Amino acid sequence: MSMVRGFELNEELRELATSLDITDQLYEQVISYYEDAAEWLSVEDSPLREYSPAIYPQGSFRLGTMVRPLRANDKFDIDLVCRLSIEKERTSQADLKKSVGDRLRASPNFAKILKEQRRCWTLDCPDEFYLDVLPAIPDAEGVKESILLTDRELRFWQHSNPIGYADWFIERMRPIQVELREALAKSAGVSVEDVPEWRVRTPLQRAVQLLKRHRDGYFRYDDDRRPVSIIITTLAARAYQRERTIDDALVTITREMPRYIEQRAGRWWVENPASREENFADKWNEKPERRASFLAWLKRVEQDIGLARVAKSDETRRVLRESFGVLPSAPQRGLRESAVLPAIRREYVPALASTSHVQRVQWPERSSYKCSVRGQVYRALRRGKALWPLSDRPVPKQYALRFEAVTNAPRPYDVHWQVVNTGQDASAAGGLRGDFYMSDGRPGVRWETTSYAGTHWIEAFVVKDGACVARSGRKYVRIKA
Repeated sequence: MSMVRGFELNEELRELATSLDITDQLYEQVISYYEDAAEWLSVEDSPLREYSPAIYPQGSFRLGTMVRPLRANDKFDIDLVCRLSIEKERTSQADLKKSVGDRLRASPNFAKILKEQRRCWTLDCPDEFYLDVLPAIPDAEGVKESILLTDRELRFWQHSNPIGYADWFIERMRPIQVELREALAKSAGVSVEDVPEWRVRTPLQRAVQLLKRHRDGYFRYDDDRRPVSIIITTLAARAYQRERTIDDALVTITREMPRYIEQRAGRWWVENPASREENFADKWNEKPERRASFLAWLKRVEQDIGLARVAKSDETRRVLRESFGVLPSAPQRGLRESAVLPAIRREYVPALASTSHVQRVQWPERSSYKCSVRGQVYRALRRGKALWPLSDRPVPKQYALRFEAVTNAPRPYDVHWQVVNTGQDASAAGGLRGDFYMSDGRPGVRWETTSYAGTHWIEAFVVKDGACVARSGRKYVRIKA
């Protein structure tokens, strides 16, 4: 195959994979929902507060391999872990699940969309997604970040480590991810730090997306033999050899995946790289036809990629559509790769500038409590609904920010805020700031607007009896130029 044909095929595959992505807006809404849920579980009057609730994504949302549902009216299904710091001797599987469900049901907002499942709780969000909230506790016998989950019958603890798995998956593609990020930064004329990792999709991530879409079509009427995504993702990551194009990655992955299916004591085994005692292919031993169907499907993928590679230029798209599904007609459904460079340039944020104008802390520090700050982006001050949670992603000018301090310090206390503006934009407008302000409106809440391009920060100080008993650390705000 010529280099020109290879480039054309890779671009067609890239366009198809990109059309399967979750949109930026939906991505932000997902984060907003689960951060709101985490906040509700951990506010001061929550019965779960003492267990330090934390909610974080697992699976394809975390890995960057989500695939738009095959049927137009279906929703994205997003998996979350709800981790409570409880020793397993102090709770049961049923009690753990019930405690999380009871607290979610106590929320007027979540009660309306809450549904009970066998192992988890589902938030049927009014947008295009479900959130499956799976209660968990730390695994004291496992490595860092290991957790214990309930089984379907709520009888036995199951070992898992979704954070460790994601770290392993990312490490499999790290060198290529770094190269792509550097190339994107150079093309956009910005520094590497200005290109978020989520903006880059490697050939491994795209190959996994395409394999899952091909799987969805191939097993459309045979759900019982349909391979689960975790097996596809794990075997694909093991087989990936750092190919730089999607078509080369697909060829290598589909050819090499069967090599990583093990047999242990007469049982088929696909090991969880982050939890060695977990076998993703356990069901294959109960139903051997599932493994046979998996291998037959891989052969079909190989054949379809082979056809696309030898097809004439004007036939390539038709072959790919028949193999991997029809490209959506609405271009706004996925972020086109061709839009990435302009988006990076639009999101350019000047780096942190001189902070010589910043005031020193004015209270003696006797830190004995904890404090953190949550930020939400709004369209206007003190009005409307939060658009998305504040993160490392840049915020446009002329938006509003709501900050809330969360602390375990006993009342009474005051929350003071240090607001710091830096950079040429703020300096030219006389808007450099570095002094302290009281909370406004609700105690522990501060509102600000995004007026100047640059990297700024805000920090909360909990002051009690004339001393600072807790401070949040800097919460950075990156505002687009």
